[in-house]
Amino acid sequence: MNTAARARLLLIALLGMLLGAGCCPPPEVDERGWPRQLVLGLVPANEAEAMVDNLGPLAEFLEARLGLSVRAFVPQDYTGVVEAMGSGRADIGMLPPFAAMLGMRRYDIEPVLISVRNGETGYRSQWMTNDPTLCDSEPVADARGMLSCQGRLEAIAGRSVAFTDPNSTSGFLFPSLQLVELGMDPERELRRLFVGAHDAAVLAVYGGDVTVGVSYDDARGMVRPQFPDVGERVIVFAHSPRIPNDGVLLRADLPDDLKRAIRDAFVDLAREQAELPREQRVLWIIYEIDDFIPATPGVYDPVAAAYDFMRR
Repeated sequence: MNTAARARLLLIALLGMLLGAGCCPPPEVDERGWPRQLVLGLVPANEAEAMVDNLGPLAEFLEARLGLSVRAFVPQDYTGVVEAMGSGRADIGMLPPFAAMLGMRRYDIEPVLISVRNGETGYRSQWMTNDPTLCDSEPVADARGMLSCQGRLEAIAGRSVAFTDPNSTSGFLFPSLQLVELGMDPERELRRLFVGAHDAAVLAVYGGDVTVGVSYDDARGMVRPQFPDVGERVIVFAHSPRIPNDGVLLRADLPDDLKRAIRDAFVDLAREQAELPREQRVLWIIYEIDDFIPATPGVYDPVAAAYDFMRR
């Protein structure tokens, strides 16, 4: 065989090796049919630094329980998690109610767990003021020294109001729906200010930038370490109907046995650390979660109804 023929054979052999390598990449699933890596997305919380510091322990626990690699990330906002799950770049999301509802509508992501805090699976918006004339009763202090009273939402017409974000369930949607149901037009009858975060709404009332603010109940606790008198200067005078808590959601096309394993792993983490002080529990530090219950069909329907009504 001449030199040219040997060269052609060598080239054919090399091409065969390359094609073989290209057509048979390492399998992306293990022997169980599970992906070799899961990606977990978390929505930014108020204590972002504490959240980031605890991503490692959370991912490590899930890795140990599931027997596969887990990578966690925190985007700038909830849309980063929803879109990542919709495009298959993330598998698990810990999402607030509005983001959960949106992800279910757009991409059929599946809620598997609802968070439990202080024995509750839901929460409320609170209406706050620095003007006691909005109270129809004398403000009363609770065990923590936080003042509240009975007030009338109709009395806020013409006032400046700090909402959080137009897509916030407790910081805008449910409170606005309350006003609409009372016959008010929030856009025309209020001087609305969107401040972004729940602690910012508390501080806007505390500092006198607005007369009224909206947050989740009771966001005053977030700013109390820096402003000990916040419970005296910021008075809660009304609440919204109950809103379902945030939860754990999964990409719809994950194997069913993997979904069950992920669900069980989150529950195990919450219950194995239940005897620790709260400030040492991974889930409490990240999202103030005590426990989980299984998600039931339609759990976020009230959020969808409020969203649809406000978009009309």
